[in-house]
Amino acid sequence: MEKKRHILHKIIFYSIFAFYAIMSLAILFRATHPTRTINLIPFHTISSFLSRNIFHIFVFSNLFGNILLFVPLGIYGMIFMHEKSQKKATFWAFLTSLVVEIVQYTFKKGVGDIDDIILNVLGGYIGVVLYQKWLIKFENEKKINLFIGAIALMVAIISLLAMIFYYH
Repeated sequence: MEKKRHILHKIIFYSIFAFYAIMSLAILFRATHPTRTINLIPFHTISSFLSRNIFHIFVFSNLFGNILLFVPLGIYGMIFMHEKSQKKATFWAFLTSLVVEIVQYTFKKGVGDIDDIILNVLGGYIGVVLYQKWLIKFENEKKINLFIGAIALMVAIISLLAMIFYYH
C-alpha cells in the first residue's frame, strides 16, 4: 500500500512539473512579433517600466511575471539535483532563460532582452532559497516534496482557470 501511494505521489508530482513546463512554454512563446528586437543593455527595460505606473497590467505582468514564472524552476531544480547546490540550480535558471531569449529572438516569438534574463534568474534564485528554507523547516525531503506538490497543484489549477478566463 505504501509503495502504491509513493508511486501515485511521483506520478502526480511529475505530471504537475510537466504541466508547469507546458504552461511556461505556452506563455513564453505565445506572441509573434513582426520584427526581431533585442536589448543588450542591462536594466534598460526594467528602468523604463519602473518610470511608469507599476500597477499598469503590462508593466506588472512583465516585471513580476518574469520573476514568478521562474520561481518553480528554481524549486524543481533543487528537487531534481542530487547535490543541493544553490549555484547549479541558479545556473540552470540562467541557462534556461538564455535559451528562451535566443529562441524568442530567432523565431520572432518575443523580444530578446537581457532584463528578462535578469528577472528570470532572480525568480529561479528565489525558488532555490524557498526550497532551502522549506527543507530546514520540514527536515525531510519527502515531506517537502508533498508540500511543494500540493502548492504546485493549487497553482496549476488557478493558472489553468486564469488562462481559460483570460482567453475567453
